[in-house]
Amino acid sequence: MVITDQVLTRPDRHIFLSPHYDDMALSAGGTAAVLSAQGRTPEVALVFGDYPDPAVPLTPFAEKHHHDWGMTAEAVIAGRRAEEAVASLRLGACDRFLPFRDAIYRGERYLNDDQLFGTPHADEAGLPAEIIAALPISASDRNRSRIYAPLAIGMHVDHQHVFRAGRQLHDDGWEVWFYEDLPYALKPDHLAARRSLVESEGLAPGPIVPVESVWHTKIDAIMAYPSQLPTIFGQYVGVGSSREAIDEAMAAYASGAGSGSRAERFWTAARG
Repeated sequence: MVITDQVLTRPDRHIFLSPHYDDMALSAGGTAAVLSAQGRTPEVALVFGDYPDPAVPLTPFAEKHHHDWGMTAEAVIAGRRAEEAVASLRLGACDRFLPFRDAIYRGERYLNDDQLFGTPHADEAGLPAEIIAALPISASDRNRSRIYAPLAIGMHVDHQHVFRAGRQLHDDGWEVWFYEDLPYALKPDHLAARRSLVESEGLAPGPIVPVESVWHTKIDAIMAYPSQLPTIFGQYVGVGSSREAIDEAMAAYASGAGSGSRAERFWTAARG
């Protein structure tokens, strides 16, 4: 179902739940740019972006991430927020920071990639409800807002928590569109594995937002995260971190979602 600008912009508020600093730009930056071009101001709720607790020692796993990003422990969040500010300016979005820390800063729960992309720790079962409580929304916003949440392709524990928050918001009567997490969805096996799980929960592919007109803006926003690009596109995707390589990889996926025309695809759930 291809969505027109009029349908896309129908709600007054558009709130994107972004587990980490680059997730929204990568996965739904085109949609945000279209909204901005049509006079809306996309709101980005940065969920797991708070500063590490100075009283809790960093684990070797967290230190490795800092090394890969080329930032010290003291500079990492400030640096990523500076990157986020540039990306949001390019997309015409505004950022709202929620008071939660990245999984690598939550003590000894996640100490390697298998744990980080596995089952969320049992003592974090209440996190989705806490995320909802921290959002800048109230009951009066329900009928004039659309929430955009990750589908949790790739199964990063933080994405799973935010997906669960999105499902709960849907069950509570909010309109929720679930976006396909990039770069994880660039790996077909990750998309297929997650697809079977979310389809069992009643989700199905739905709205398709054409983003041809704002494609360069989306790539501009992605390029605003230089600390992340070598890890995301060099190590994970394996295409290198130049603008040309990133554009080509992202465009191939977007063209598949749009049946030949670059688009972003969302998933929705039927009402119970």
